Amino acid sequence: MTPDGLARTHAAAFGADRGWPAADFDRYLRDVTVSIFGDDSCFAVIRRMGPEAEILTLATHPDVQGQGRARAMLGAALTTMKTARIEEVFLEVSETNVAATALYLAHGFTAFATRAQYYADGSSAVCMKLVLSPTSAA
Repeated sequence: MTPDGLARTHAAAFGADRGWPAADFDRYLRDVTVSIFGDDSCFAVIRRMGPEAEILTLATHPDVQGQGRARAMLGAALTTMKTARIEEVFLEVSETNVAATALYLAHGFTAFATRAQYYADGSSAVCMKLVLSPTSAA
């Protein structure tokens, strides 16, 4: 996994104008609170914050989409997070990103809020979460 490879896939998946630069991925690869699951062609960037985590981005290169790679990678990432005692995972996804929404729903994520016209294209962000292990009552 390299910053340049991750940046190429991100740009291919989201468009050159919305892709993150290699410098961002370099910083994430060195950040101890961030895990990047997958490989240069299909990955998720996840930041851990105490018992919570946030999927910052998930990208699959168009050349390998539709092969189940994102589904397998996300499943493995969620299993790793549950083992690490992460209790909840959050994300936001564009209301127009039907494939990503279906992926998240298939893994048990549920929508809990909407951010109207959040993205530059005017689409709204759907905020989703997955409870991996409930917080125990004190």
